[in-house]
Amino acid sequence: MENSLEGKTAVVTGGLVGTELAENFLTNGCNVGFVYRSPGRKNELKKRFESYGRKFLLIRADLSKEGSAEAAVNRVLNRFGQVDFLLNALGGWLGGKRLHEHSLKDLENMLSIDLIPTFNIMKAVLPYMIKQRFGKIVNFISMQIYESGAKNSVYAASKSAVDALSRAATREYIEDGVSVFTIAPSIIDTRVNRSSGSLRWVTPKEIADAVLFLCRDMESGSGTTLKFPGKMT
Repeated sequence: MENSLEGKTAVVTGGLVGTELAENFLTNGCNVGFVYRSPGRKNELKKRFESYGRKFLLIRADLSKEGSAEAAVNRVLNRFGQVDFLLNALGGWLGGKRLHEHSLKDLENMLSIDLIPTFNIMKAVLPYMIKQRFGKIVNFISMQIYESGAKNSVYAASKSAVDALSRAATREYIEDGVSVFTIAPSIIDTRVNRSSGSLRWVTPKEIADAVLFLCRDMESGSGTTLKFPGKMT
């Protein structure tokens, strides 16, 4: 069967999950523009993906700034000529306090990590997807917005905002051939997260395979949320 990702282009953001997504899409024939923020990741990312040559483009950008998001997307367009997928796995966690113990700055920080970069990168890619009458956007939310426990108020609020933005975009762009999906993982199985003591995990590979399915095989279903409550270990 012909690989439907051959010749397609994905913009990928995020940390460990983002790198897993990039690897999955590259091995399935897709071009990838990988957007990262921390300067300390450059050498690690270059080494991991150097074998893919010009199919992989590494871009450092602060997506909380509108101009940086636009510049990153323009670099992808200049290299590959199109943007078919946005795999937006960026985000972070801030919690451990009850709501009244948080400052307004805490909430603003969470929004600057989750909501604002998501808005900016979607805003940058959507005009090109509309023009080509095709595009798939996968945003990352969290199981915390459905089952938020104590001491997760600002995190759950920020991810809920990303969810609302995604659902609105689903309705706004469906007639343009653009689909929007969300992924809601529980705690992702990483070395750092293992120290939290949780017994439920979802692996980056499980998530990456699900995103690949949405982009390669899902012909309809815009607005779908895939939930990963995690498995017991």
